[in-house]
Amino acid sequence: MSPLIEKMLTLQDRDRKMLQLLREQKDVPARKQLIESRLQAHHESLKASQEEIKKHTATLKNLEVEIEGKKEQIKKYRDQQLQAKKNEEYKALEHEIANVQKVIRGLEDQEIVAMERMEALQKTQGEHQQDFQAEEKQVLAEFQTLETRVKNIQQELDQLRAERTALTAGVDATWLARYERILQKTGNFAMVPVEKSCCGGCHMTLPPSVIHDARRGQTITTCNYCGRMLYAIV
Repeated sequence: MSPLIEKMLTLQDRDRKMLQLLREQKDVPARKQLIESRLQAHHESLKASQEEIKKHTATLKNLEVEIEGKKEQIKKYRDQQLQAKKNEEYKALEHEIANVQKVIRGLEDQEIVAMERMEALQKTQGEHQQDFQAEEKQVLAEFQTLETRVKNIQQELDQLRAERTALTAGVDATWLARYERILQKTGNFAMVPVEKSCCGGCHMTLPPSVIHDARRGQTITTCNYCGRMLYAIV
């Protein structure tokens, strides 16, 4: 294998590493968004449970107010009984008191059910709060790891770019231009080996003349099908 081919392969190795790092760097915002969406889901669950408790608290308060109102009504009826002059009037008020007491018992039953529901809601809120706090810690840790990775990616890219600059300084301009065009087009390999009379990129069978030129390694030899640059492993 000629020194030029060896240098081109080293260059390709560096370029492929850079492409991989650049793809990883490009994916960082999406990864952050995915991490944040997990925390947001927990936040929405916690917020929903808080809103449910808020509504249920209002329901309980309304029941308490209504019960107190009914008790005041009974008190007024008792006061009216003290002033009643006829037995029929007294009995009528007693009947009204019994009806209101029945209503109060119904409201108190609703209140018990509502209080039991409140306990369940508070338990659920506590679980959501714990889940949110745990996820918040996890998200923070993942963000820190991601930020560290971003810094490392940049350092690796800077190193690879410096190595690439040194490598391209000794590469024939024609070879380099062809290589860069193919690499941009394929996004993976610009140079591939001849493997059992086939292109190492598209795996199509190559004409004997192309295989011969690739083995010589003196000219730019490309695959008739995919256009990648060919070299022979001796």
